[in-house]
Amino acid sequence: MIRCKRVESTSPTFAVRVVTWDDETGEAEQVDYDDSGRPIRRAVVRRFPRERWEGDVVGEATWFDAEHRVVRRRPVLLGRALALD
Repeated sequence: MIRCKRVESTSPTFAVRVVTWDDETGEAEQVDYDDSGRPIRRAVVRRFPRERWEGDVVGEATWFDAEHRVVRRRPVLLGRALALD
């Protein structure tokens, strides 16, 4: 099942955050918007096929800036909550 959550914020870094995730695959996307509704950054979470797991690393979170350039990558670890900040 695909789920979506919208969060409004008073944070100086974003005004609205929309998170979409798939319960079955574990894949997710988070998009942060400014107060004018323009996307300012995005994170995509991919889960690797089980045969590609290395130790506790089961996927990768990739951050993109507003111009769609990769700015950061982080491993997704088995059994740990995913912090996309």
